[in-house]
Amino acid sequence: LVSLLSHESASVVTPALRCLGNFVSGSDRQTQAVVDAGVLDKITGLLASSKKTIKKETCWLLSNIAAGTRMQIASLIAMPQVLSVVIHYAQTAEWEIRKEATWVVSNIATMGSGHQVKRLVELGAIDAICSILDITDARICLVALDAMESILKSGSQLGLTTYPTLVDEADGLEKLESLQGHANVDIYEKSIALLETYFGVEDEVEDENLAPVVTGNTFGFGVQEKAFEWTGSAEDEAKWSGALGDEALTPALQPFSFNANNMNM
Repeated sequence: LVSLLSHESASVVTPALRCLGNFVSGSDRQTQAVVDAGVLDKITGLLASSKKTIKKETCWLLSNIAAGTRMQIASLIAMPQVLSVVIHYAQTAEWEIRKEATWVVSNIATMGSGHQVKRLVELGAIDAICSILDITDARICLVALDAMESILKSGSQLGLTTYPTLVDEADGLEKLESLQGHANVDIYEKSIALLETYFGVEDEVEDENLAPVVTGNTFGFGVQEKAFEWTGSAEDEAKWSGALGDEALTPALQPFSFNANNMNM
């Protein structure tokens, strides 16, 4: 089957690729058998194919290898040219290809070791993940959020404090803030957790109208409202006051306040 991946006919390559993809979606032992058969030697040519289906199936195969053991992930990390193409596809390819490429990046990010994740970031993974955060496919958005969480956690454990900055520079922080209003509860909760954990953003900003206003030793609470002031003639004032009642021209209540010096300590 591996040898058929070099066939000149796409009608031969595609089913062979699909079959091998099914193998690597099985046990780790099955995945390793396909890797040992030399499937990774064929990947560069497959990713360069002019056929969308072949690119998509290749990324699907790689995503299943990336979901395997650390040793199998290491075999992908050892091919930076291949991963660079996959990361590029996760940002710019047609959606069906882009979706499978995102799975490759996410599986390495969530299943790989700290140093494997670090290498993934060096190849541009954060830009690719952030580019996914504003798509409408909720499932893939969650896949990207899982990848970001793993990358930021790994960076924190390794003492790599630049990862949140890289997310911000890739417009990821702005997109995470936008996701707080997402209809999908899982996306909403995960975006908030990321913001609170790695970006120091609180879930709810304190209402400025509920915060105490301090003037000297006096604390005031509530909205400052301007009292109503009549600007018409005295005759019209009497007319309106009689028609609407005395409360119509009553000044607005002032915020409650108390003096700190009068508090019993």
